[in-house]
Amino acid sequence: MTTILVPTDFSKNAANAVDFAVALARRVKGRLLLIHTVELPASSTPEGLILLPVDTSLVEDCEEELQKQAEQIRLQHAFQFEVDTFCLYGSLVGQLNELIRTQAVDLVVMGTSGASNFIDRFIGTNTASFIKAAHCPVLAIPANVTFKGFHKIAYATDFEGEETVFLKQLFQFAAPFKSEVSIVNVRPEEQRELVSDYKPLKEITKHYPGNEYQVVLLPGSNVVKSLKTFVAEHHMDLLAVSIHERGFWDQLFHKSITKELAYQAFIPLLALPEEPYQTLPSSWSGKLKPQPVQ
Repeated sequence: MTTILVPTDFSKNAANAVDFAVALARRVKGRLLLIHTVELPASSTPEGLILLPVDTSLVEDCEEELQKQAEQIRLQHAFQFEVDTFCLYGSLVGQLNELIRTQAVDLVVMGTSGASNFIDRFIGTNTASFIKAAHCPVLAIPANVTFKGFHKIAYATDFEGEETVFLKQLFQFAAPFKSEVSIVNVRPEEQRELVSDYKPLKEITKHYPGNEYQVVLLPGSNVVKSLKTFVAEHHMDLLAVSIHERGFWDQLFHKSITKELAYQAFIPLLALPEEPYQTLPSSWSGKLKPQPVQ
């Protein structure tokens, strides 16, 4: 069974991400996990950081709200899929990665927004921070975007490293939607002919002969601008990126990750980790034991 995790702080933006995750879970007949984290209060002293007592009434209210949302989802969708809730203490990033391991999570769905209010900026920052540290694919959902399937997916790559681990996750994600995948590379015009000699490009042809995809070489020096134009002109439903330790993410979304995530407020973004805890089943169904990708 596919497990989809969606964190919420009960804001409007987070609610949209929950709605998206619900529609996705229904489509793939998966299990949905609703998560809320409560930061542990602390006080700084000359001796160090001291944890303060947790407001139990706040925690109880959060747990009650999670249960309320879960029950509404079950009733609205006639119990077609399993819904579980977790109210946890501690940092968002640490708690999510722990749940990814213990609950065999296949995908995390999070909200992001370019709105000016504090809550939306906070969610955007959390999403960007978690994307860089996640151990499974993360789907970032802009405000007001609803689930309509993923008919066309653009995957941005620089062809400068090993692509197998990322494409394996991408094609497995795309399989149940029968998506058309465009592997997109942006580079200056004078360097385009060099791409055909790149080992990663040859590896793609070798390892994925049966997958529906095309390689698109875009001329340009501004990666973000070129990708934005391609996504808009070709009506892409999803933009996928790989998260390398070597820094392609920082090149692609430089200066401010949150700001760059917000630029494409009309399309979800799928972030694929370099070291995923597990990969999605090819059909998004059936049991899959947690295991690192070889």
